[in-house]
Amino acid sequence: MVAAAVVGAGTLLALAILGRDLWFASDEWNIMTEYPSGHLLVPFNGHLSAVPVALYQVLFHTTGVVDHLPYRLLGLAALALLAVVVVVYGRSRVGAWAAVLALAAVLWNSSGSTNLLFPFLLNFSLPIALLVVVWWCLDRNRSRSDVGAGVALAVALACSGLGVVALFAVGVELLVARAGWRRWVTVVAPGAVLWFTWWLTNRDAAAVSRDVLRVARYSARMFLGGTTSLAAGSTVGGVLLALAFGGLVVVSLLRWQTGTRRDDARIWGSLAAPAAFIGLTAVSRIDIVPTIPPDELRYGWTVSAYLVLAALACWRPTPEDRARLAPMARYAWAAGAVVVTLSALVLRVDLERWVGDVRTNTPGVRTNLFAAEAVGPDRLDPEIVMPLSFVPVTTGRYLSAVAQLGSPIDGARAAEFGGRPDQLDAADDLVRSSLRPGLGPATGEPLGPCPAELLVVPGATVTVGTDGSAPVLVRRFGSSPVFSVEPGPAARAITLPVDDPVPADLIAPYRLSPPAGSTCSTG
Repeated sequence: MVAAAVVGAGTLLALAILGRDLWFASDEWNIMTEYPSGHLLVPFNGHLSAVPVALYQVLFHTTGVVDHLPYRLLGLAALALLAVVVVVYGRSRVGAWAAVLALAAVLWNSSGSTNLLFPFLLNFSLPIALLVVVWWCLDRNRSRSDVGAGVALAVALACSGLGVVALFAVGVELLVARAGWRRWVTVVAPGAVLWFTWWLTNRDAAAVSRDVLRVARYSARMFLGGTTSLAAGSTVGGVLLALAFGGLVVVSLLRWQTGTRRDDARIWGSLAAPAAFIGLTAVSRIDIVPTIPPDELRYGWTVSAYLVLAALACWRPTPEDRARLAPMARYAWAAGAVVVTLSALVLRVDLERWVGDVRTNTPGVRTNLFAAEAVGPDRLDPEIVMPLSFVPVTTGRYLSAVAQLGSPIDGARAAEFGGRPDQLDAADDLVRSSLRPGLGPATGEPLGPCPAELLVVPGATVTVGTDGSAPVLVRRFGSSPVFSVEPGPAARAITLPVDDPVPADLIAPYRLSPPAGSTCSTG
């Protein structure tokens, strides 16, 4: 299994190096602000996500919320588990080399950039891995193994909606196999009872589409998105793989029907997994705003992973098959190696692009966190939405999480702040909506010519005299004024709002732009 170790360990090491500078992003802000402690049964995006949220909370309260490395290692650990179980299970079904090819198809999938680099998407990789654990336990056909299968299924159900996919797949397999009641009670009942109890008491009122044609089109595009991602992003290759997979399924079901593989209910269970994921996603996500396309990256990666696992179940060659197909084997291996290599090349480009996008976004995120903390909970509208994630994160939730967990920008350097114009404008909006400068008479200090832009730290006072023709413009983070001090007949003292104590050892000064010819004093 040296080849499997090279593929798996090498991929994880490359991901660790590539993502070494990444920081918190997207849904991680929702987890930090909505679930800083407890509330594990509260739905996340409509799903029971107790396990991944609990794992994040352990890190929140042990390693803190400044260093992102522990969270990246957590995501990589989930991928490592998936890699191990795919190889072990695949080897038992189709042999070592086919298992290595299956592993490469999962890890090198051309749609995998988000799933591989974004730690919280362990709520995808972990339940898929746990489904394979359930299958491995069922294959051992022992009472103790059935208990292990029940535990794995219950944990999968507490990870995300993909746990429901695992429940559906296992249920279909046991139905086809006509499993005895003991196996149902041991494997299915514990997790199913707990999950349905949670669902009855915590379910979201999510819209479910009843438009059969729209659901069918969305489902078909999801399936093609999965095969296309396996084919290095090639639409033509995706269609060919879809046809090949369909042929494999037809042959497997015909052999099952004729009795050649009558005892292998895994075929049906493994096919139920991608069907359930596609169907459940289609009916529940078509009307989501903003729109989620059916070939979205994480969907393509997930569908393709289920298809690879289904292929392992459907293929399972007999000794006669191996002998009959031996002359074609080298060509099949060569084709498979070419496809996964091309997928890896596409994936590498997408991984670098994803890392670049997160790095570009991070300085602006830090600036908005700084702005919220600088204004502080006593002066800030708690319902303002911060530009952190697609799912809204409010200032009130963020500052509450900071009070419990500490600040993510603790110890940050000035060079780590900045951002795009829209991010800087959002940070300025927090200041503009919550603070006002203090105005008073001139202090009597002698006035001298003002520079074009005067830097003033929060809480300081500057006296400005103008000719009354134009206001004094005050900026903070971006190019738009946060304050505008109208001209008066005499010089006035302008006191800039003081920041709340912030953990970052930096000062983001206000920038005053007096009209040309103004006089000023900073005494």
